[in-house]
Amino acid sequence: MMLKKIILLFCVLIGVASCYKYNKPDKPEHLISKDEMVNILIDLRLMASVTGRDKKVLDSANVIPEQYIYQKYNIDSTSFAESNAYYAYYLDDYKDIYGRVKDSLTILKNHYKEILEEERKAKKEKDSLKRLEKDLELIEIEPEIELELEEAVEAEEGLIPPVSNKDLQPE
Repeated sequence: MMLKKIILLFCVLIGVASCYKYNKPDKPEHLISKDEMVNILIDLRLMASVTGRDKKVLDSANVIPEQYIYQKYNIDSTSFAESNAYYAYYLDDYKDIYGRVKDSLTILKNHYKEILEEERKAKKEKDSLKRLEKDLELIEIEPEIELELEEAVEAEEGLIPPVSNKDLQPE
């Protein structure tokens, strides 16, 4: 019983392995270069993220993501599908393409994170300045008191003389 299962599994593996070389896709007539495939896949990922988050924006602008990409790169869906299938067959090329896509998206993500962080810092600083201005507006010194303070500072009346660390040290 166990031997039959092993033989059956072995036959299936041999069948799959032998079919691998027969399903090799022909090189498409309009093969998209690896660099252009990277750019197309990056744009498709970005469009997919926009579609998932801000679908209403795309709908209001009458933008169909795939058509936009095809027009941008002057390709059609068939040439993209054929090129994608061709590169998918050659796993090393496909891993290279998707590795570059992933690296590029990571760099983009980090770039926009930095911009967002700078904007947050600037907003926080601006908010702090606004709060300080409001606080200063709330602190209104009556003119008579302000005048007395200025006169006292000028005459040094009632002010405690400053003490330095030198004055506190024993001789």
